[in-house]
Amino acid sequence: MILHSTNRSAPQVTLPQAAACGIAPDGGLYLPDSLPRLPKAFFNNISEMSLREIAYVVANTLFGDLASSGDLKRVVDDALDFPIPLVPVSEGRFVLELFHGPTHSFKDVGSRFMAGLLPLVSSDGTAGRNIIVATSGDSGGAVADGFRRAASTRVFVLFPKGILTRGQVELFATLRNVVAVEVDGNFDDCQSLALDALGESLRDPSRPRLTSGNSVNPARQLPSIIYYFHAYASALRENPDTEGVVISVPCGNLGNLSAGLMAKKMGLPVKRFVAANNANDEFVEYLRTGGFRPRKALMTLARAMDVGNPSNIARIIDLYDGCLERLRGDVDGCSLTDDQIARTMRGVYGSTGYILEPQGAAAFRALDFSLRPGETGIALAGAAPGLFADAVEGVLGIRPQLSRSDQQSGGRQPFRVEKIPATQSALQRVLNTYTNTKS
Repeated sequence: MILHSTNRSAPQVTLPQAAACGIAPDGGLYLPDSLPRLPKAFFNNISEMSLREIAYVVANTLFGDLASSGDLKRVVDDALDFPIPLVPVSEGRFVLELFHGPTHSFKDVGSRFMAGLLPLVSSDGTAGRNIIVATSGDSGGAVADGFRRAASTRVFVLFPKGILTRGQVELFATLRNVVAVEVDGNFDDCQSLALDALGESLRDPSRPRLTSGNSVNPARQLPSIIYYFHAYASALRENPDTEGVVISVPCGNLGNLSAGLMAKKMGLPVKRFVAANNANDEFVEYLRTGGFRPRKALMTLARAMDVGNPSNIARIIDLYDGCLERLRGDVDGCSLTDDQIARTMRGVYGSTGYILEPQGAAAFRALDFSLRPGETGIALAGAAPGLFADAVEGVLGIRPQLSRSDQQSGGRQPFRVEKIPATQSALQRVLNTYTNTKS
């Protein structure tokens, strides 16, 4: 697999090179030059295949030239040792629960896959690797958990002050090989700091060697393609006579949506996607006007979607060669207010007893603006309601609980957080301190 930078001013690289760097030297994101298409026979049989069978075919198609079939099967089996059920909620509408992994987040799949893939595709594996990740809620816990067994890998998790719950921070701030860094700013500040640090590590060999654990790293993002094929297969099992499958995606940094669009480039016969934004609707505005204007993120009920400058928009624009009309043919956009999201949560719970967290509720409500008669709608729910217990309790008056079995295993330490202003010099001091200290 050969990848190029979305800024088009850096050399092409292989996947191992892209995974090691995270981002391109010109500041762009790496994207495959071309994506392999899956054969029609695969789709003829897909509804009869299990999640792991589907994942193995997709993984072998993407990474089969880099790792043996046996190694890839082990990675798939380890990354997907939990279910991803499709839950019927109303007539023709389903929720795909992506949150049954160890940290209750859809990012468990990509993070565990990345941790298993790096040793196979790079000469040094994860030896001495420093991973940096910015999180608005779930990336930090998922990436930290994915690499918890890689003793020689240190993970720096940057998170915005006052946004995450104590429970979300505990998922990573108590792991021995993780440094939790609270930034006095918003998610966009955390992401900017992480990207700048990555750029500096590429330009200056005296700086700590870093790679990204966010979806900007193709080794973390590409595995997310898998569950779109699983979603389609699950929909066909539920409704084989459907007039088309429509997948609604809650959008923040757009890594999830761009993975779905890559799946479509690989032949996935999804009719279209729905991009659900909250008040931070820069992508919906781009679909409407063709202009992209990053803004300071607003704080909303759907906190994990509070991103004002989504980096993965560069991949989406590149995938479609900047052709807005072709993108509009594959993606409908919808922006939602807090009131619309809350009313959806109350309506679904009142009629079915099913609890949607705010991001899943946004995706479910967005189907109202796109779904046509005869079509099957799937809303992606990327986090367990218990991860957003305060928001759910505020809307529904009930407090969902999380299973904490994942926190009973070894590798834990007392809760520890480094607090810094949103400056590169402050982050660099933390990086220098911990990369000069042996685990």
